[in-house]
Amino acid sequence: MRTVTKIYSLLVGLLGLGATAWSVWALFIDGPIVWSAQNIGTFLLLLLFCWLCCCLPLYIRPDCTVDLSFISILASALLLGPEAAVVISAVSFPLVVVPAPDGGGYQHIFNTSPLKTLFNIGDHALSYWAGGLAYYLVGGVPGDITLPGVLLPAALFILAAMVLNAVLALLYFVFESRVKFFPAIFQMFLSLLPSVACAAPIGYFLSLLLRTSAGIWVSLLFMLPLLLARYSFKLFLSAKQQQYSMVKAFTAALEAKDTYTKGHSSRVGVYAVRIAEEMKLSPKLVQRLQTGAIFHDIGKIGIPDAILQKPAALTAEERAVIQTHPATGVEILRNIDLFQDIIELVRHHHERYDGGGYPDGTAGGELPLEVYILGAADAYDAITSERPYCHGRSPQVAAQILREEAGRQFHPEVAEVAATLAESGALARCVEEPSEVALC
Repeated sequence: MRTVTKIYSLLVGLLGLGATAWSVWALFIDGPIVWSAQNIGTFLLLLLFCWLCCCLPLYIRPDCTVDLSFISILASALLLGPEAAVVISAVSFPLVVVPAPDGGGYQHIFNTSPLKTLFNIGDHALSYWAGGLAYYLVGGVPGDITLPGVLLPAALFILAAMVLNAVLALLYFVFESRVKFFPAIFQMFLSLLPSVACAAPIGYFLSLLLRTSAGIWVSLLFMLPLLLARYSFKLFLSAKQQQYSMVKAFTAALEAKDTYTKGHSSRVGVYAVRIAEEMKLSPKLVQRLQTGAIFHDIGKIGIPDAILQKPAALTAEERAVIQTHPATGVEILRNIDLFQDIIELVRHHHERYDGGGYPDGTAGGELPLEVYILGAADAYDAITSERPYCHGRSPQVAAQILREEAGRQFHPEVAEVAATLAESGALARCVEEPSEVALC
């Protein structure tokens, strides 16, 4: 961890502890809440629910999780005030024990960096504290959950908390030099939005239940269908992950067959993402490109080794066999739901802008921009990599080739952006220091 990141983490953690201390004072000593038996039970139930949800995350990817804890956070803010949300979050987090994403044991406070734990506590505490400021600014009153009056305070609490949480978390990675603030902030915010949007109505319904005379007991029953829904979604994610792992295994098998192109797909993915970001493509298209790059050559698994590993130029007949790999790749991916959106990339990554490519001979605007980005990234890696029949050339030479072939092999705008990045050394650096963060 870099020094600037340590200082930033410590600052966020200390500010978060300050916000937590202030919230404890405002909630238990100087606040309007009367701590009746029902309110105490409500607080403890929401604390339990928050902790339980944090202990049962769903791994979208090894570096990205979602959980249902925001249901409890929103309900606590509506019933007991935003200060309760800060306190519940700060108390829950150090007690969380979660399975490691690789299945090897558990992650908890005793095997996690203290500074990382402090940062995470501070991040959430400050986010909910900022949400509380927005909540009170528009007249939010703890315990008043009547409609439609509660909608605006609740919406601003959610929005302010989401924005600050995304900014604080993203700045951590910016200081680690692993990601650019723009457009990553929009990607992070948009990735948070669906889970929060789904959790918010449930949080409101939970607060309604807790207002009833038997609310605590009914809410305990309310948790059961939520846990069932989580289990069903976990099964869905597991099936998706198995599909992804299966095709990744094909890619690994391909690289084992063709040692000269080992790491090719990963490098092409990095180059394509860098070019796409420079051209201001949306985060969704960038993610599509990254996935498409990983699997763009999957069809080569069906090419005979004698052709794939030939240490010399191919004959016309052998080249015709090689040119079947995009169609073969499509056949491999066609029946896998997870990869339907990248089939176009896999099929057309060898098409030329002038129509002289394969397998379909499409040209110009007949294909989306991301296909041409993948083609340029693929070509750049081929030019700069060592092959048995060709020595790797410098990024400057690759940039010259990209510009010479603009309007012929390559999309003119894509070729210019890729050439400029190559000349500046940006493409080489993004492989030497790849982003380790996939934001969620």
